[in-house]
Amino acid sequence: MHGIVHKTLKEYVVERTDEASWNAIVERAGLEPSLYLPVSHYDDAEFEAILETLSAVAVQERAQIERSFGRLLAPALLSTFSAHVRSGWALSDLLEHLESITNAVDDAAEETSVPDLSMRRDGDDLLVTYRSPRWYPDVAYGVLEGVVGEFDGDATVALEDRDGAEGVCTFRVRLE
Repeated sequence: MHGIVHKTLKEYVVERTDEASWNAIVERAGLEPSLYLPVSHYDDAEFEAILETLSAVAVQERAQIERSFGRLLAPALLSTFSAHVRSGWALSDLLEHLESITNAVDDAAEETSVPDLSMRRDGDDLLVTYRSPRWYPDVAYGVLEGVVGEFDGDATVALEDRDGAEGVCTFRVRLE
């Protein structure tokens, strides 16, 4: 998994608690403390272990944690991969180019694979489909909400369809 995800997860936990809580979660997850670098690759199992431990000690449900984390992750992803986003793009432009952006990022990252993202129009709405063997649809939901917040606070994101067996999730982005 791309290091920006792990780095942002640490920021998410520390912002909501403190550094000592982060260290306790890492220890309880059975992991060695690590300095997560945004351009490095880290094992998916570390991310999963931290999420699992965090959801075991938190008052929120795991889905709420993942979605909230996704909202924080969105600006970090936009910043990290800004070379793929043209200045002046509106939200609809970014979403229309999701597939080519994620393909370019996937091609450039030898050790990491990114989820498959695609978009199609449905009237005035945009349907964004997330496909991944890593099943983090709530993170994807939050990332989309975070992207909307960065571009167009008036748009809304809603879950349209979720198929865990197939690893596919579709979201409706309603442009206001």
